[in-house]
Amino acid sequence: MHPIKFRHSLFAIAIVSTFAGSFAGTALAADGFKVRFPLSGTLGGEIVAQVENPGFFVSGSVTQIEIDKITDGTGNAFQQTRAGAFATPAPIAGAVRTASYAGTIGIDLKQSQTNANLILGYQTQKDYGGGHLVFALNLPYTTRLSRETTYSGTTPTLTPLAPALTSPPLPAGTAATAQASAQAGFNTAYQAQLSALSNAGTRAVDGAGDAEVTAAWVYRRDDLKVVTGLTLAMPTGQYDAASQINIGFGNFYTLRPGVAVAYNPSANWTLGARGSLAFNTRNKDNQIKSGNYGALDLAAAYRSPIGVFGPHVLIVKQYADDEGGALGANRLSSTGAGVFFTTLIPKLEAAVNLSYMTTLNSRNSLSGSFYQLRISKAF
Repeated sequence: MHPIKFRHSLFAIAIVSTFAGSFAGTALAADGFKVRFPLSGTLGGEIVAQVENPGFFVSGSVTQIEIDKITDGTGNAFQQTRAGAFATPAPIAGAVRTASYAGTIGIDLKQSQTNANLILGYQTQKDYGGGHLVFALNLPYTTRLSRETTYSGTTPTLTPLAPALTSPPLPAGTAATAQASAQAGFNTAYQAQLSALSNAGTRAVDGAGDAEVTAAWVYRRDDLKVVTGLTLAMPTGQYDAASQINIGFGNFYTLRPGVAVAYNPSANWTLGARGSLAFNTRNKDNQIKSGNYGALDLAAAYRSPIGVFGPHVLIVKQYADDEGGALGANRLSSTGAGVFFTTLIPKLEAAVNLSYMTTLNSRNSLSGSFYQLRISKAF
């Protein structure tokens, strides 16, 4: 009988602990590939909204999100090269042998999500500097988030076992047999870990999202409307730092100042733009600080006899690196475009807005399409 034998199960046990830490599953949990900003776009309906009536108002929306992929820094479906070390679970010919590996992991992600948002607000009667103050509370709830994640990759080839099986004198073929057995055990564990990560990243959840409070100043004169405001997003949503699938963004706060301008160049047209910045605090659960980012909304609205419609564009770019994450700088960018339609229900005196937005290109981000129905009413 040959003096060296291997059990694949032992190799699997030996490498799982070092192998799991090198994979991207924890990165999905920590970094999320998303930011606290509505990628569905909301400016289209907002630039034609009437703001003359002081008092309370309410807005409710349902957004259907269909994510078709997660992108890496090149804009393609996520792939990541990871390297690691391997050690035999028991001495071979009197010594533990080691090897290294480097492989490419791909992540295929599909996600279907339904969000409901209730916004409660109040606009002051009193005039402040020619405008009015507006206060709003945004309460999001995800009725269902269903994600299917598939991790895949060819098992990398181990480097030759070291120290080399050359002494003491061993039977011919010993080194080749040991290398083949090590590779076979490594392959079993490697593919098992990919399968485990896929299972961990595939399930459905529901729950509350991160609530937001907003204070804004609204000014309107003739053909010009200006809104400046400040939004604070809070960690109130369902979130587990160890999970790949979360509704909330994490245990940190985001402060978003912004300004929006809408202008009527003619009776039937309105042009709008909104610029926002976002500043994140550090996540208290994992000590990761997501990089700060900026967003630009653009929209054009045409008034027709049946309602207002037009195109809208949304650009979100992270201008600061992530700190402490598993993926380095991991700067997110996403550009989307779509259309919207807004009309008034006379008997209810409520505005209805339908919108569609799809991702045109993205980096280090979830990519997909967004469908939204929003109803707003002032009292």
